[in-house]
Amino acid sequence: MSDDIDSILNSLFRNGKLNLGRTEEQNIDTEKSLEEMEKINQSLSKSLQSSIAALTKEVERENNTELIFPEENEKVHIAELPKVKKEAQSMVQKLNEDFEKAASAAQKIVIGQDAFIESLLLALKRPYVTGIEGNKLSAALIIMGQNGTGRHLTLETLTRELHTSGVFNSPKVSYMDLSKYAGVDSEKIFVQDIYSAAKEDGQILVFEKFEKAHSNITSMIGNLFIEGKVSLSGRYAEQKGMLVDIGTALVPGAVSHISMAGKYLFLLTDKSETKILDAFGASFLKACNDICRTGGFSSSDIQTIARRELEKLCDEAKKRWSYSLQFDEKAIEVLSTKFVPDEGVESLQTYMRILHKALAEYRLRHNGERKEGKIKAENADLQIVFGEEILSVSQFAVDVDREKAIEKVKVELTDIIGLEKVKKYILSLEDNFLIQQIRREKGLKADFPAMHMIFTGNPGTGKTTVARLVSRYLKAIGVLSGGQLVEVTRADLVGKYVGHTAPLTQKAIASALGGVLFIDEAYSLFRGNDDSFGLEAIDTLVKGMEDNRDNLVVILAGYTHEMEEFLTANSGLKSRFPSIIEFEDYTAEELLLITKSMVKAKGYILESQCDAELIRYFDRMQKTGDATTNGNARMARNKLEEAILNCSRRNIAALPENRNLELIQLEDFKLDE
Repeated sequence: MSDDIDSILNSLFRNGKLNLGRTEEQNIDTEKSLEEMEKINQSLSKSLQSSIAALTKEVERENNTELIFPEENEKVHIAELPKVKKEAQSMVQKLNEDFEKAASAAQKIVIGQDAFIESLLLALKRPYVTGIEGNKLSAALIIMGQNGTGRHLTLETLTRELHTSGVFNSPKVSYMDLSKYAGVDSEKIFVQDIYSAAKEDGQILVFEKFEKAHSNITSMIGNLFIEGKVSLSGRYAEQKGMLVDIGTALVPGAVSHISMAGKYLFLLTDKSETKILDAFGASFLKACNDICRTGGFSSSDIQTIARRELEKLCDEAKKRWSYSLQFDEKAIEVLSTKFVPDEGVESLQTYMRILHKALAEYRLRHNGERKEGKIKAENADLQIVFGEEILSVSQFAVDVDREKAIEKVKVELTDIIGLEKVKKYILSLEDNFLIQQIRREKGLKADFPAMHMIFTGNPGTGKTTVARLVSRYLKAIGVLSGGQLVEVTRADLVGKYVGHTAPLTQKAIASALGGVLFIDEAYSLFRGNDDSFGLEAIDTLVKGMEDNRDNLVVILAGYTHEMEEFLTANSGLKSRFPSIIEFEDYTAEELLLITKSMVKAKGYILESQCDAELIRYFDRMQKTGDATTNGNARMARNKLEEAILNCSRRNIAALPENRNLELIQLEDFKLDE
């Protein structure tokens, strides 16, 4: 194929129109008059139009493909048409073959999602048929479906196969986890990351977890999908391959926007279209070319996946350890019962990791031995049998469940707005505990320090919420056996008569063994040296902590100043609490995020004009009011509940056709009152 024809066809399939030039001998000098050009146009007009019409119909009929040919003022040398036709047909045929091959490869890897694969393939193919205009996106797309239904695997497989056949210029699929940009100050980091993504060779960019991103970030994502670019609010310039905020400096080559021209943008989510609409608006959905959805799995699909997972384990055992394993249909049936719809294929893979751990442990004890064994069904579980030796997987199941529990708590902790120092400290507890375990296993002295804590700070800063997570987290990492949280106050520990306090306090301690005893407003236990009942409760608490130091964690919570005074009530009290954690007041921006999360949880939508006014209101209240009475998150919750009540009153008074039962407006908050 000549360079001219190659250029022609590239224009046809990428830009959606055929920019056909003349041969060198017949090329018109640009200096010639318009009259001369018009004469040449007229001389070719009839033959040109009929030839293009015939070629269009024939190519469309033979390949069932829509082709967009030249505009009326574009010219073509008629002698080239037969050659263009033949090479265009060949190119279209190869394009179809490449996409069919990619679909076949995906269907072999992803089970039970043929309809999804077909819809995603058509979405990827569409720009090669309809073309794209100028510096536009190749496509803006949404992938929906439950976790574990093959969304990532399908996209990655199709991209890899289309790169192998030369359709895509890169096999890479890039992902951006939007939960990393949840903070009010995350915009600059996002700009850096999106700029790097724009410069990558890969054509596929996927955005995930949009529901956890800051509203500023979702707004920028919306502009990307609608306009194909992000306009930058600050002044930036490229320095050493990075985008740098230059403030007010005047430098050449300042960057005003980031373009994603030619890329496919995907929003990948397990949320509903309503959630997407709430986050991005109707214009976003309208801008998306396709919405591709994965479906559920049939029982036959699940058994096919189970068979494949067992085969993968057998193959790995053969390659890594020279173990020859076999399994039967009964093993497939048992593994199929481990499928959890909400987790998808991951639920089967989690169970298979248990078997893998059992094999790895067996290998440690039988180094270098070649073995033949079977994966057999035993009641509702699977076992690995080598001769008369049976590998029990129960202990490894506990390990896998523990890992899942740890990860779940970490996700919940990360989702909490603000409190970065608190979250960092809580997550550090695992590191120390694991190191001490390793020391003990190696015969070294292990010192497991007391995990008792004091949470100080004003009301509404999340102390109780974090305490609940701490109890679950300490159980997950193995510090505690139960993980329950027992929440008490002075009324639960201090009796009404002599001899009543100690039994009450002991009862509370006993109920918390294996978990966390959380004493809110703990400073109320000490009302001075004349408070004999309170002092008795503190003395009993100190003794109980010492007697149960390996299976009890006590967390005291209260105002900062009052808690400092409380620690002087007993000489051994302060030494028992190595960690005092300060919960800082929320910023106005964080309170807005908290308000928005509560709005979403209650099924409402917040009017956009509310953002700036609520920030000003929260900032004023936090600076001029008493934080102990304002209540931080409690203030945000109370203000929202007031707004919901006012919203209901407003809608009752309005005509039915004027009611919006979801939208909370700025006037509903009554911020000036």
